[in-house]
Amino acid sequence: MCSGYIDAVSLKGQELDSRHAAINMKRRDFLTAAGAAAAIPIIGSSGAAQAPTLRSGVLSTSFLDKLPQLMEWSNVPGLAVALLKDGKLSWSMGSGVKKAGDPASVNADTLFGAASLSKPLFTYAILRMRDENIIDLDRPLWNYLPYEDLPAAEQSKQITARHVLTHSTGLQNWRFGRGQKLEFAFKPGERFQYSGEGFYYLQRVLESIADRGFEEYMQEKVLKPLGMVNSTFGWTAADLKMSWGHSSRAEAVEAFNVLRGRRHLKLADDWKKPVRSWRHDDAVRANALIDKESPSFPNSLLPNCAGSLITSVNEYALFMARLMQLHRRDEHSLPETGRREMLSPQIKLNTAISWGLGIGLENYSNRSIFWHWGDNGVFKAFMMGDPAAGSGIVVFTNAQNGHRMWQRIVTEAMGPDHPAFFFYMT
Repeated sequence: MCSGYIDAVSLKGQELDSRHAAINMKRRDFLTAAGAAAAIPIIGSSGAAQAPTLRSGVLSTSFLDKLPQLMEWSNVPGLAVALLKDGKLSWSMGSGVKKAGDPASVNADTLFGAASLSKPLFTYAILRMRDENIIDLDRPLWNYLPYEDLPAAEQSKQITARHVLTHSTGLQNWRFGRGQKLEFAFKPGERFQYSGEGFYYLQRVLESIADRGFEEYMQEKVLKPLGMVNSTFGWTAADLKMSWGHSSRAEAVEAFNVLRGRRHLKLADDWKKPVRSWRHDDAVRANALIDKESPSFPNSLLPNCAGSLITSVNEYALFMARLMQLHRRDEHSLPETGRREMLSPQIKLNTAISWGLGIGLENYSNRSIFWHWGDNGVFKAFMMGDPAAGSGIVVFTNAQNGHRMWQRIVTEAMGPDHPAFFFYMT
């Protein structure tokens, strides 16, 4: 797998890049770690044993009892879960270890790579900008910032923020090989095609409009106000603690964010320019110094609005609660019109699945559900919420096989046979 932010629709047939598979671990070492995980109590951030209190979306005691065994069978060393009830974080837990072969346990405050769960949070930021009248969702992005990577075609000047947020730009998901060009599969707005490249273009527009670095903007305008005080899209602190990722054989793999982030901190010190204030040109300059063989495509750059979020289930649940917005409303909340637009179908994929602004939607048992998956190869994540009921779940895992666990956990909490499960697997 190439470095960067790759979703499930791009993963078929690809293997972990050897540069990332830095640590190999024998099967018996994983079994030792799994045995240790089974002995670790399932705990919340307070460290005390907890039990879920949800009446709908309950993780039963019997399910929790067999969870360590399911993790061992799936080669998933660690995971964390948070549940929402009545629009609030109601229960959270961690199980297993941060790194196979190491006893350090996962809890609900452990940082994971959230992968494409980054996109709904970025969308929240764009809608806040729209509500402040500093961006128009239907104005061509070219009018804000011409993008030199786009082909010399009329379609390049037609892409809007709405096209980006509904994955209808017509652009591919990511570029990988040197010399690969952005290409249009169809005219913007015509239909759905998942595209991280489109999101990154909008990130550059945000930086241009705000005249500041993306990480700095997100920290000030979104993350800190929502209470996501340990979350980041970059790598801004040397002591940032993050779970390791793991291959399908449970081999520990240090995250791309960590490998690249450490070098960023050194460069930031040399340049006398904090990482949080970096903009696109700084990330490109850093990439050229760190990895001369890697083209400076968006999926090689940090921060990346489409997939570089590092966060915990406890903090991501705070964001999900704002999407439900049943209780807390303040100056940091989306106006109701913006929230409803985010959670209303903008483009239809099939009879059960549509896309709102920056987020997947499904019609399930006559209820409107929002959801999104995250897949950076060695980290797999999923979130789902029922805004009318105020119930929801977010699951982070630290393994390439993590989807095998999150689907079982979400089924336990939110019911079986969600259309979103079938979309993810295609």
